[in-house]
Amino acid sequence: MIHQTELRDLLPGMVPFPNDVFPADQAWLSQHLLPLLKIDLGVLRPELAGQVATMLCPIEPYEGCIGDNTEDQHNDFTGSNWIAFELTADDRMRFLGNEGYFQGDAVEDEGGRTHVAEMRDSHAKAKAYFQQHSKLASYSRYGDGEPREHAFLDTLGGPISWGNWTETAEIPPAFEISILPVMHERDRAADMEDVTVTRDGHKFFAVAEVAGYNWCAAGADAIVMLYEPVSRTVLFSFDWS
Repeated sequence: MIHQTELRDLLPGMVPFPNDVFPADQAWLSQHLLPLLKIDLGVLRPELAGQVATMLCPIEPYEGCIGDNTEDQHNDFTGSNWIAFELTADDRMRFLGNEGYFQGDAVEDEGGRTHVAEMRDSHAKAKAYFQQHSKLASYSRYGDGEPREHAFLDTLGGPISWGNWTETAEIPPAFEISILPVMHERDRAADMEDVTVTRDGHKFFAVAEVAGYNWCAAGADAIVMLYEPVSRTVLFSFDWS
């Protein structure tokens, strides 16, 4: 099992700031989700070589969790703090929820509108920095306005580990989650998973985690990206430590 942390050198099949991430009939997703990094899943499981999924950073939320204010638009695949996609045959990320799940430009308060503009602007600046320096740097709202270089990913592969994301909000009905009791380190195998997530009995595996603010002005402390190969489902949750 591959398990890397603080990934600062891109592996084969990794493309930062990719284009053409969403299906043509869901082009509106680009108003809500910032593409960070394409990852060839063959780096984690050789039999999946050529299946390329994209790490995404939601522009929302300004406060709370994504989906908190659109409960009437939740379905079996989306909920507060959870979003899911189908990886299409041509490696596009097809959203399995409703367009109304996202608030988008309907955010009414000034702080929310400023947040949206800042997320988009910082993502564009980080892309330009990468094109010039081949390094990732974010323009965080918490910094001095200067770019600060970061790892492309905080974690690649490895076991699915417990975090606040597992309990912040109930997982959508299409999925099941189970969490092991806390164990002493000496009783744990090196590859033991704290968390099991399934769809129709098929297990997800950990793809990657990264802080949203590694790439953008703000974001979750960890964007958690999981994959289930049978249904080609890419599932995201967000840790707010």
